[in-house]
Amino acid sequence: MVLKIPETLSEILHEIGEIAGENAYLVGGSVRDLLLERNNFDIDIVVEGDAISVAKQLQNSWKGTCQIHSQFGTATVTPANPDRPKVDFVTARRETYEKSGTLPKVEPGTLTEDLHRRDFSINALAMCLDKKAFGTIIDETGGIEDLRNGIIRVLHNNSYDDDPTRIFRAYRYSGRYNFKVADSDLPLIHRAIPLIEELSGERIRNEIDRVLHEANAQQIIQDLAKLGIFEVIYPEWKISSSFSCDLNLVRQAITWAAEHIEDIDIQSGLLYWLAMFGLGKKQFTSTYHIEAICFRLVLPHQLFRVANVMQQLQNVVVTNNYIRSIFDKVDIKLSENANYEFQNGKWCIVDIDNRATYVYDDGLIYRVQTPMTSYQKLIPVIESLTETTAPSIIYNNLKPFALEALSLGHLNPKLSDGHRKIIGEYLLNLRKIRPIISGKDLIQWGEKPGDNFEIILTNLFHEQLDGNIKSKSEAYTHFCSMSNQ
Repeated sequence: MVLKIPETLSEILHEIGEIAGENAYLVGGSVRDLLLERNNFDIDIVVEGDAISVAKQLQNSWKGTCQIHSQFGTATVTPANPDRPKVDFVTARRETYEKSGTLPKVEPGTLTEDLHRRDFSINALAMCLDKKAFGTIIDETGGIEDLRNGIIRVLHNNSYDDDPTRIFRAYRYSGRYNFKVADSDLPLIHRAIPLIEELSGERIRNEIDRVLHEANAQQIIQDLAKLGIFEVIYPEWKISSSFSCDLNLVRQAITWAAEHIEDIDIQSGLLYWLAMFGLGKKQFTSTYHIEAICFRLVLPHQLFRVANVMQQLQNVVVTNNYIRSIFDKVDIKLSENANYEFQNGKWCIVDIDNRATYVYDDGLIYRVQTPMTSYQKLIPVIESLTETTAPSIIYNNLKPFALEALSLGHLNPKLSDGHRKIIGEYLLNLRKIRPIISGKDLIQWGEKPGDNFEIILTNLFHEQLDGNIKSKSEAYTHFCSMSNQ
């Protein structure tokens, strides 16, 4: 396989080579994608010796900035010229894993040790930047052969055990390049799958985020689902059979929202995750399960306090029975099927029989609320509305929902044309209407500030939404009639 290096990139790499001499190498995905003739805007440089020193010299040359992490021996150079890419520098290192699923211990090492610490053979490639051997590929693990054969293969038998997130990455690369996970990797993957449970929620979420943004995300998610990955993360999490259609709908909603909802930035990440829980009219993943998953993976959520147990004991060993007794004190009866998990420094309690999720921490009991349940909650609300429903009622019913969920509903063919039209009217018109009357107007009309203010303003705004008030003078007439009643 022969490297075809774009001219601009070649100039940058030659410049780095001149600064670093024989100690600098382009590595990893940058080399992989050059060999596959695919665009990759990441420039990752490994330096045997002092990567930070090389980065500083490039910074001076480019008149840019240099972000340094001395404890890790890394630096990122951002050029002053916006047309040039950032360059990441890493000091060659070796890694050892003291425990499965934890971050490795890192020490300075050689290029060979740096390549052998990587995840897959196709990512363990380096290209020499020294002018005497510029472009020479260093392949000590059979990466080029695996690229030719379309194979994803780890470098040693404990690789997935050391870092179970590599399971996600193996199938992400498989889906991206239409490669096959090596047959020799499959028993290693199955052995390591239970270890995913020990990963932090953030690490799992980040890997799934990366998968969802892949062009072939549907197939990758389905491959991971067949392995039982999602049940390991959370036992009741099953991917809907309509996931492929749901993800297509999400992509359409992102495009539509970008064109029609210009006043607010739609969170595409939230839309992708909504698809992970099912977008059918019939709820696929129960709301309380979604709340538990969001807490586990540190997806967007809030904790709302529902009880404060004043009798919190000091230095007590927290057990399931202890938590149950705490809930009993505030008259929250947990069923026998309640599950208890210590996650993110707190206790998460999922009461299956009562269909509720709680979080307990230091004498306080919370309920989990997350925008990830907004689509499931939207369906019964929108189905209660008709085309003859007053605009003010539509406004009040749809205002609490995330715009992401409403955008999905507007495009979802599983909803009726009438319901989708109602959502569209809210998104494009109703939600943008601003009240004609303010508190200052009420004061000028002789109304004293107080609790009645909000009631009057709400009433006037509803009349405005329904087309009964179109000016301040009409609003004043209505206000006077209200005052005389």
